[in-house]
Amino acid sequence: MTSGFFIRLGFFFIFAVIVVANSVAETIEEKRSRAEKLIQRLENKYLSNEVPAILQKLEKNELSMSVINAFALEQRLIIQSDLRNNALSLHRFGGSSSKVTNKFFYRLVVNEMSASEQLPVLIQALNISKSQITKYRPLAGAQAYPAYTAWLANYAQPAEIAAALLINFQSFGKNIGRMAKALKQYRGLSDSQLEFLINFSTLPSDFREQAIAIVAKGLASGVSESDIETRVRLIQVYEADFWGALSSVD
Repeated sequence: MTSGFFIRLGFFFIFAVIVVANSVAETIEEKRSRAEKLIQRLENKYLSNEVPAILQKLEKNELSMSVINAFALEQRLIIQSDLRNNALSLHRFGGSSSKVTNKFFYRLVVNEMSASEQLPVLIQALNISKSQITKYRPLAGAQAYPAYTAWLANYAQPAEIAAALLINFQSFGKNIGRMAKALKQYRGLSDSQLEFLINFSTLPSDFREQAIAIVAKGLASGVSESDIETRVRLIQVYEADFWGALSSVD
């Protein structure tokens, strides 16, 4: 009888483990589905088809070189800032038990390091001198973006950062993809000279999937959809400010 009791107890324990495991799996699947729906909603809401005024001029070959040069010099400052910001995010979250989170922030640092090597090639192709670099005065509107990404690196949660960058990289990538085509057509620049623009024009492989996984993990830990949307909304406002500020140079 004692043997039968322990056998029944064992079966009950196994059944309980299976039930709990299925419950956890369902919860994870539900959170991922919720994260996907959230990202889709944010993409629909904050990814605009509007083309910045300076790009419209560039595509008509009506944009002065001073604006193109200003773009490159503003990006020079932004990359320096974002490299430090991403390194800080990696420092904050690189020790996470989540491999996806580790890889996501590590790749951000690696990509910015690559960008810091590619941008000088574009600057040289645009014939921007060292004197011009030294004398250049950054635009407040253009530098609002890196100021905000510095805030994100210091205070935001991984889910907030991942969502904000996922949306923003798509927006920025679309614009600089158009810029690369126009500079190649009207200014005769080669793909190697435009590598900075071309590489940023598309999302890295699996970037979206990683961001969604991080958002799902954040939602499961209590990060609110409202906070995530706030980060997305603000970074997109500062993205628009960047292009708007450049218009003042023309």
